[in-house]
Amino acid sequence: MHKIVTISVVAALALWLAVAPALAATPQAFVKNILDEVMAIQSNPAMEGPSHETVRAQAIRRVIQKNFDFPYMAQDSLGAAYDRLNPGQRQEFATVFSCLFQASYTNMVLRFLKREEIKYGNETVTGNKARVDTTLMRANDHIQVEYLLHQKGGNWVLYDVIVDGVSILDKYKTGFAREIQTGSFDSLLNKMKTQLKAVQ
Repeated sequence: MHKIVTISVVAALALWLAVAPALAATPQAFVKNILDEVMAIQSNPAMEGPSHETVRAQAIRRVIQKNFDFPYMAQDSLGAAYDRLNPGQRQEFATVFSCLFQASYTNMVLRFLKREEIKYGNETVTGNKARVDTTLMRANDHIQVEYLLHQKGGNWVLYDVIVDGVSILDKYKTGFAREIQTGSFDSLLNKMKTQLKAVQ
């Protein structure tokens, strides 16, 4: 019996070792898969034209939903102010932030990422965090885009995008801190809800 159990454990370990490399994508491969998926949506003949923009937006949003760490981003965007919120406020803020980011980023992708060539640069991994540098190649313009990732549950997920040196998450941080300082958390939440209605 002991021998059978030992053989079973060894066999299971061997199977895991065989499968694990295929599951553990590098940060650059992870980012490339996301961008390839988005580009495929944007260039799909069945989704072309203004009449199919809503369908494209829904498909792109699904890609965004599964590849960003929204709970982390929501907490980080508030900084120390997050610690002063009660559980109900944290949950509501995280939900509104997630919806606002998804809607805003989906609109940005629809407008700016179409069929351009993307060049991949450096991949930097430090502990459980990584940065992937890319360049969006356009006829008269090259746009530097950096993707920041960290590991969550054994997988890479995105938590920020830096476009031409400007961090999307930092822009949220700055705006949120200013609103809380001059107003309150409630006023910030109300403004976010208003913005969400405008971009949906």
